[in-house]
Amino acid sequence: MNHTLKNIIIAALLLAALLAVPAFGASSTVLATHNGNNYSLEDFNIFFMRQLGAGGLVTFLEQAVVYEEAKKLGLTPTADERAKFISENMTQEIYDGFAELYSPAALDKFVEYTIMTEKFRDHLEAKFIKEKNIKISEDDAHKFYLQNIGMFEPEERVWMSIISVDTLETANEVLAKLDAGEDFNELASIYNVDSELRARAGYVGMMERGQGLPPPIEEAAFALKPGEHSQVIKGTLFHVLYVHNKKPAEKFPFGDVKKDIKVMLRNQEVQRYVDEYLNDLYARELQRFEIKAKLFKVGEETQD
Repeated sequence: MNHTLKNIIIAALLLAALLAVPAFGASSTVLATHNGNNYSLEDFNIFFMRQLGAGGLVTFLEQAVVYEEAKKLGLTPTADERAKFISENMTQEIYDGFAELYSPAALDKFVEYTIMTEKFRDHLEAKFIKEKNIKISEDDAHKFYLQNIGMFEPEERVWMSIISVDTLETANEVLAKLDAGEDFNELASIYNVDSELRARAGYVGMMERGQGLPPPIEEAAFALKPGEHSQVIKGTLFHVLYVHNKKPAEKFPFGDVKKDIKVMLRNQEVQRYVDEYLNDLYARELQRFEIKAKLFKVGEETQD
């Protein structure tokens, strides 16, 4: 299972607020302070409830529908499954953080809902693989291979971060700190003029040669070894690069990737049946909910 922190936050907020499970502490529990102002759990909940609106409620109720279906099938998680989810997916640190804010009942329900949602999808996938007799032939896989050959013959790749600043003076200041042993990504989160790059600590990710990097940056990036940073590169801005990892151009013969392609194509076909089933289930069941909270009207966004 792959659950982002954002999804975990949204689901936990919906569980606590929509199910009206009392918080472990008061809703006025202070989350942060700034310039003498307190920002509480209640402030946070109201903000997200307003941002999510009726669309957020629908998403929550869709999960509730799946939960009810999973419950009918006896897919309630075991103690071991709960412990594994907390340690591997949520992480103990995040779980403990939520435990400081929400009641044990709300947090336990969140863990149960999330695991059962995943188990129900696994159940549907197995069901459709069997019922629809989904099989991917070698010819299907080879056709995909030929139509997407670029996926299997990647150019030279580099995983990189970047610091971009307005002036040569600032760029040289950054370079001096790097030469003194300071961490590149920590500096990137401070110095980058682009707010998104600051938020990502300068991390650009994987880039292929010829993928569109400006020539001076591409030349510098592919000349570096993993763990090295560049000198100052002048463009519209002034840049310093750092290379995390590199891989040479490769070619993967069909025989080496055939099995993976067949699994991927089968999963895509299965997913189509799962999505169709869930959409029909939601269309049938969502209209049967009786919405108690005046704030939410399914299909209508609250207006300012």
